[in-house]
Formats: sequence, C-alpha cells, structure tokens
Amino acid sequence: MSPRSKEQHEKIREERIEQIRKAFSEVYLEKGLQGTDMGDVAKKAGISRALVYYYYKDKMDLFQGMFLEYFEAARDYVSDSLLTDEEPLIRLERYARFYLETAVTMPRRIFLYRNMLNDMPLVFGEQAQTLYQQFSDIIHSPLQRTVEEGIRCGRLIEADPSLLAQTFWGGVAGAMLELAKRHQPEEEMPALVEQALLIIFTGIKK
Repeated sequence: MSPRSKEQHEKIREERIEQIRKAFSEVYLEKGLQGTDMGDVAKKAGISRALVYYYYKDKMDLFQGMFLEYFEAARDYVSDSLLTDEEPLIRLERYARFYLETAVTMPRRIFLYRNMLNDMPLVFGEQAQTLYQQFSDIIHSPLQRTVEEGIRCGRLIEADPSLLAQTFWGGVAGAMLELAKRHQPEEEMPALVEQALLIIFTGIKK
C-alpha cells in the first residue's frame, strides 16, 4: 500500500476539522462554555478523544481555534458581499437578506455567534478586547464604506456614515434575533423576512 500524498493528508485533515467544527457547535450551544469538554466533542463527532487532542492541545485551544474560524468565515462573507462594484443598495440588501434568511433557515448559527461574542473574555482573556475590536472593524468597515458610497450617490439619506452604518446593522441584528426565535410555519417566514427588509430600508433610503 503506497503512502498517502500530501494532498490526501490535507484532505483528511480538513474532513476531521469539519467533523470537529460541527460537533463543537452543537455541544457548545447545548452545554455552554463551562459544560463543553473534549470528550463530548469527540463523541458527537464520532471520533476518538485522542484525535481531537491531536488537532487541539486542550479545551481552550479548541475554543480559540473554533472562534477564530467562525469569525474568519464571517469576515470573508462581509468582504465578498459588500466590496464589489455593484450599486450600494444592491449590496446592502443582499447583505441584510443573507443574515435574515440565515436566521430563518439556520437559527442555531445566529445563537452560536451571539454566544461566541459574549464568551470572548473567557476564551481569550486579556486579548479579548483587542480581538473583538479587530473583528468589529473588519465586519463594519466594509459596511461603512458601502454606506458612504450610498450617501455620495444620493441613494441613502444624508447622515453621519458611521452612525447610519451602525443603525442599519442594529436593525439587521435585532431582526435576525427575532426571526431566529420564531417557531412559525415555514411558509410564513419569507414574508417576515420581506417585512424586516422593508422596515430596515425605509429608514435609510433617500
């Protein structure tokens, strides 16, 4: 039997990390920071505890690695969604719609990110504030730039760009949590998403 190639090793590693990631999110949402341990994650992932320790040296290393991976995924989405050549309102609607539809189709992910942000001080200690600020800047800088473009081209109301961007995000975040908490029939949810978009954009469109 020939030894595995570098590419095969990397594929196996990615598959294992994905197993751990999915298991971590489920256990963390169910048991919280204090209640989650490596054994729970291994059992949920269907792999050995030793294999989890192969990739993460201890519980805090696992938490830090998972938090950073999820934050990086959020950063990539924001950049891909907002930093384009499209008209600002198109970008902003796509951005808001993505989060609102995610709240409907994958509500657990909304609560996962909320819990991660709340638990950052416990996971990262003294680094938490710096990391939170970096994450916030990475997330909100493209949003503010898009809002500034919208104001300049006359599609958004004249207002302080930073305040308008934060107010817009506050509306999206609030609607997201409200939709994620709902337990209404699936066929009713698209109309609620459209209502939320109408409410949010009524306040900022010129």
